[in-house]
Amino acid sequence: MTQGLIEIETRGHRSWFDETQPIIYVKALASAPWNRGLRQVPRYKYTGSSLLLFVRRRSVALRYAGRIGLHSLPGAVEFYRKSRMLELGRDPDCDNLTYFEFACVE
Repeated sequence: MTQGLIEIETRGHRSWFDETQPIIYVKALASAPWNRGLRQVPRYKYTGSSLLLFVRRRSVALRYAGRIGLHSLPGAVEFYRKSRMLELGRDPDCDNLTYFEFACVE
């Protein structure tokens, strides 16, 4: 049974901090409803966090220094804030969704 899904793009995206730096862009991230803990105790904790960790590790493997970026749906903004991603504001070019990045910490 699927517990979570992620779709990423490993080419063609740049950091908002430094446009010379490539990032992995997270097109979609979803955790099964029973893992979100909204109405009951989650079956599997940290599904979304584990998927983000996978993407950061993939970013390191690609020599992107752990940089990833994504646009958040309104209901997930708090999750990304708690995940210590940097909130860079709303993007008028992407349905005014809030953009987040894990910045390079070298």
